[in-house]
Amino acid sequence: MVLAERQTPNHVLHLLLTIVTGGAWIIVWIILTLSVGPYRCPNCGAKTLGYVPKRYREALKKRHALT
Repeated sequence: MVLAERQTPNHVLHLLLTIVTGGAWIIVWIILTLSVGPYRCPNCGAKTLGYVPKRYREALKKRHALT
């Protein structure tokens, strides 16, 4: 079950671009890595926690099923 997800940079692509550009692309790579957004619900897109303790998971599933 996926509780939350977020977009992350494709690190393999950025590594290759860094090698091809002689290291110049590493600045872009660092900026993109640091600016990763919050975790979001895959169903509705609302901001959510990346980690949810076990005791709260069932309540979140029930609450989300109602929306």
